Amino acid sequence: MFSGIPIERSDGTISTLCTLPQMADALADDWPSDGPMFLAALAALVGERVGCCSTRDVHRAFTAAAVEADCLPDSYMRK
Repeated sequence: MFSGIPIERSDGTISTLCTLPQMADALADDWPSDGPMFLAALAALVGERVGCCSTRDVHRAFTAAAVEADCLPDSYMRK
C-alpha cells in the first residue's frame, strides 16, 4: 500500500485519503477541477478495478489530479 494523500477541502479542512474508495469518493464529491488529470485519475481507478492499472498508478494519477485542482496542502508539496 502507499501513504495517504492529504487533500485540503474548500472549507480549509484537511483529510488524508488512504484507500482507493476514499479517493473515488473525493473525486465524485465536489472535486474542484474537471481537467485532464481528474479524468486520468477516474480512469486509473476504473483500471485498477478491472486489473489493468496498479494501485501505484492510481496513487500517481490521483496526486496529479490533486495538483491540477490545487488541493494539496503546502506542507505536502514541500516533501
